[in-house]
Amino acid sequence: MSEATRVHKNAYRNGNASSMLDYLEELILIQSGENGRFTIPETEQGYEDLSVTDTEVAQLTIPENAISATISIEADASITDKSRVIRFKENGSDPSANSGIALGDNDLYEITGRWNLESFRVIGIEAGKNHVLRVQYYQSPQNA
Repeated sequence: MSEATRVHKNAYRNGNASSMLDYLEELILIQSGENGRFTIPETEQGYEDLSVTDTEVAQLTIPENAISATISIEADASITDKSRVIRFKENGSDPSANSGIALGDNDLYEITGRWNLESFRVIGIEAGKNHVLRVQYYQSPQNA
């Protein structure tokens, strides 16, 4: 995979690909006292509660300047297996009840990079259950 094709998966502000440049840029940010990301205020759509069921694949509503997100899953209270309540994919393909990465009740997951945010798809596993995906979006320091 070439450096150019990997840039879209990176949240670093200079668009460096995942390489030695990331490490060096992080050192510079740490040395200067600058944080790598800031929360986007809720007034700027920086937080989202996304309903997730087994009947329809859901996608995120991403703020314009988002570079990453933290998601938390709150399972339907009547679910039988709380260890696996949703499945997701970050490659743009739709997950199903049997295909995708499973997350359970109260699990946390970090989505890093604009391309991954836009490609994120999620669906519930158990029929007839309604889960909530809590999403906090982040922006780079120069947008804060």
